[in-house]
Amino acid sequence: MTSETFVTAIFLVTAIIAAGVLVNAIFPSIYQASETFVAGSHEMDDRMRTDIRVINTALHSSDDTAYIWIKNTGVNPIQENLISGFDIFLGETGQYQRLTYVEGGVPDAGEWRFILYDDNGNDLWDRGETLEIIAKAGVVSSGDRIVFQVVLQNGVRRSTEFTAV
Repeated sequence: MTSETFVTAIFLVTAIIAAGVLVNAIFPSIYQASETFVAGSHEMDDRMRTDIRVINTALHSSDDTAYIWIKNTGVNPIQENLISGFDIFLGETGQYQRLTYVEGGVPDAGEWRFILYDDNGNDLWDRGETLEIIAKAGVVSSGDRIVFQVVLQNGVRRSTEFTAV
């Protein structure tokens, strides 16, 4: 009888140790997978709540300056200091380029700047507020087809085509 108890106790201890080893081997993988899922769903939620719409465009061939007005139509506000990090692409169809951000003044060829019409003065591009992009792509002639694209830091992007006047 004691030998059966001793054997049963050894099997029980072995089973507990095996279960502990199994949990220690599998738990980190499960934890890492859940962390990845949470980070991915947070990023997707941010993208879904961020939306913009190009509402008007104009490019004057006399001075090659483009004016693009964009409305924040998403739930997420965007900090004004992040706007300078947007990727702005502008130019003729098939020949557009990424422009460089400059502060104030009139942009030169290959540069852009912005004006935020911050209705409530909170330094955020809130839903319903308008952002004006002033950019120069290079030499443009009247009637040229122009491509404009903006890409936000979280990957949301919008593009439009219009004709230079």
